[in-house]
Amino acid sequence: MDETRPALPKRVLIMVLLAVSIQIPPIFELLVKQNMYSHPSVATRWLVVDLVVFVAIIVWATHLFYKYRRWTPRPQGVGSRLGWLIGGYLVMIAGEDVLAILNQAIYHQSQTTNNQTIANLMGNSSLMMMLVAGSGILLSPVAEELIFRGVLMNLFFKDDAVWPPILLSGVVFTLEHASTTPVSYLIYFFMGAVFAFVYRKTGHLSNVIALHMLNNIVAMAVLLNAR
Repeated sequence: MDETRPALPKRVLIMVLLAVSIQIPPIFELLVKQNMYSHPSVATRWLVVDLVVFVAIIVWATHLFYKYRRWTPRPQGVGSRLGWLIGGYLVMIAGEDVLAILNQAIYHQSQTTNNQTIANLMGNSSLMMMLVAGSGILLSPVAEELIFRGVLMNLFFKDDAVWPPILLSGVVFTLEHASTTPVSYLIYFFMGAVFAFVYRKTGHLSNVIALHMLNNIVAMAVLLNAR
């Protein structure tokens, strides 16, 4: 019910804090990279801090999600789950490919700034590659879907709203990823909107987490193969 949600200023504050908090783990991962060889013990401590912060964000977002969840998950079998996973991924990849071609043709950018930042963080260290890939495949999808779909889409709008929460989720998700061209912003908007659509239509956040993980597995494989 609407009355179970806090006042609008508090809802906005919650989202700002979550959006800022999810930007913190990459800072710790950079500190791990900087100290990995010169100060291994320091790097280990930063790694522990990184994992603790990630888990804390996930726990906090999970609490908020279940507290303010508006949409009851719809009954679905394994076939339905696979259908949303495969269908969502194919739609997302098709849209991303078209936008990537436009980004290359108009701005001569072969990959987004966000992907380049991830590649730079990996560097040439196999340990950093494992850390960044593991974080990107396992932790980031869970945290980001809880925040940008689970919490954001349930905190605002009426219970019967469909497209407004989907569009808002896409916009906020875009702003959380580094981009330098209008088309690269559209890439992340489209990706976030697909995630949001799948969640809104099924009510199952697990569907979107799986879809996000699949997307990141392929993206990480491409980045690692290019090294």
